Amino acid sequence: MRKTLSSMGRTIARNLTVIAVVLTIAVSPALAALPKNYGEFKARYAQEGQTPEGAAKLYFDAVFCYINPDTRAEGSKMLRYSLRLRQGWEFSANNRTFVERMEDPDREYLFRSYAVGATPQNNYAMDRNNYRLDIIKRWSGHSSGDLQLQLRNGGADNPRPILLRKFDGLWFVTNNSSTFVDVRRPAAMENRTDHDADYDDMNYGGKKSK
Repeated sequence: MRKTLSSMGRTIARNLTVIAVVLTIAVSPALAALPKNYGEFKARYAQEGQTPEGAAKLYFDAVFCYINPDTRAEGSKMLRYSLRLRQGWEFSANNRTFVERMEDPDREYLFRSYAVGATPQNNYAMDRNNYRLDIIKRWSGHSSGDLQLQLRNGGADNPRPILLRKFDGLWFVTNNSSTFVDVRRPAAMENRTDHDADYDDMNYGGKKSK
């Protein structure tokens, strides 16, 4: 009887270990550093872009590559691919606000606010080579026919949507407009007053996102 109970105990322990490993994999997907160049980005896209969540993460990777002046040229190619845009997309009137906010060091926190754990209180601190997005909902009922992902944002009360569509087996972002709208300002900017013209570029008219 003791041998039987002992054997059963070992079996249960093994099963619990397997379950724990499976759960760990489910909640902690493998992360990769930012791609070093467009070639690496495109190679990763062939694999990670097979899911809308992977495509969304690569879109933000491309944004962070563009934000860095040292990798901006490569980041431009990455965003062109991720958004299915034509060469010279940065100079299009449709993308003017998007580009301006990526190139403005005092507004890049808009994009950092999507990283898990980035909040106004910690000035949207995050590691660009080791971050996750909190995608809380998939919705396929959008009027455009595109798939909508809702992303939690550390500087807004409500999730922000992005739209994606599948082309030739890969997902691409078709509408990113919600990813660069205003969020609550970082704590370090809270004391900047609206009547002081020196802070006009940072105050955004004193508006705060709700």
